[in-house]
Amino acid sequence: MKRNPNPSNDDLDRLLDEHLSGASEQLEPSSGFVLSVMESVQAEAAAPPPISFPWRRTLPALVLALCGMAMLVGLVLRAGDSDAAAAPAHAQSMLSLLHSLVASAQLFTGSQATLCWVVVAACLSVAAIAASFRLTGRSS
Repeated sequence: MKRNPNPSNDDLDRLLDEHLSGASEQLEPSSGFVLSVMESVQAEAAAPPPISFPWRRTLPALVLALCGMAMLVGLVLRAGDSDAAAAPAHAQSMLSLLHSLVASAQLFTGSQATLCWVVVAACLSVAAIAASFRLTGRSS
């Protein structure tokens, strides 16, 4: 029987009917497939539930970090104001100490100082990641 490469709708309907009305024995999965699926289902059912995220431990640290960031932004904004008397005495002393250290050293130009801060930030990031791996027990 030679098949038409471009069958009409009637021909397609007839071919589909012939295929779908075939013996149902041809559509049964193999026994190995059924066994492997059942083993997978049983293994999944026997697996322990996933560990939930420890929000009770994380939430206080997150709140503390947000408060610290808010205080840091407040100190930076106060230091930038022309009215330096409004800043607390300890903040003025810390900022003046930092400013005097940077001004007296004058080791770096503007671009070198920026590069230095980028290196310091990168080192702190790597240290934080290494500490988290160490605390979780994973080797880096």
